[in-house]
Amino acid sequence: MEKFFKPESIAVFGVSDAPRNLARIIIENLITFKYAGRIYPIGNTDGCVFDKKIFSSLSDIDEVPDLAVLLIPAFAIPDALKACGEKGIKHVIIESGGFTEFDDGRHDLEDQILHWADVFNIKIIGPNCFGVINRALGVALPFFIINPEYIRPGKVSLISQSGGIFYDTCMLCSCENIGLNKLISIGNKLLTHENDALEYIISDSGTNVIGLYLENFSDARGLMDLACATQKPIILLKANRSPAGEEIARFH
Repeated sequence: MEKFFKPESIAVFGVSDAPRNLARIIIENLITFKYAGRIYPIGNTDGCVFDKKIFSSLSDIDEVPDLAVLLIPAFAIPDALKACGEKGIKHVIIESGGFTEFDDGRHDLEDQILHWADVFNIKIIGPNCFGVINRALGVALPFFIINPEYIRPGKVSLISQSGGIFYDTCMLCSCENIGLNKLISIGNKLLTHENDALEYIISDSGTNVIGLYLENFSDARGLMDLACATQKPIILLKANRSPAGEEIARFH
């Protein structure tokens, strides 16, 4: 999980200079949070965003980025993931939605993602997520605008299956003067689930308290084993306990 939270270079797919472009906001957040690493916007149109050239392809980049963030249409994700693998990128966050949370018939897209992840040994967070935040290093990857003043540095780290709860919890913590350290939105949990994130956060020296929001368990016994093995307090909010809750949780 280290490269997700501590990348030295990040490629962001889906960027354009259009004011309403969501991937552009990811670049803006990284700059606003003073991320010191190298940023590579990738898109279909020439131009610049925040004085950074938009590359048309990974092949135009001289190095292998530590992390790729994909915010492009769902149907384009498998080809983009293949390109990441061929480049040598081993860590990818898929923030795009439009997979099985949208339609059960889209398992084929997720199967293609799993195929390329297996072929190239790529670790994936998502899809359908807000990515990660590492307050200490300025890594801020959500596609909504974040004000650093509203996420003060601290010792609390959060793991959320829901992007909306991820956002709301950040704002509520700010109102209560609770400082945050690392945050991860795991979305559909296709390859990385809550126990992967929890194991990393437990070992993180910058975290003293851990919060989780989950709609289902990938491995409940494994989660309890991890919780019993640490002295760090873990607060878990479990949703999706009724038919109505299940329908809402389906779309996060």
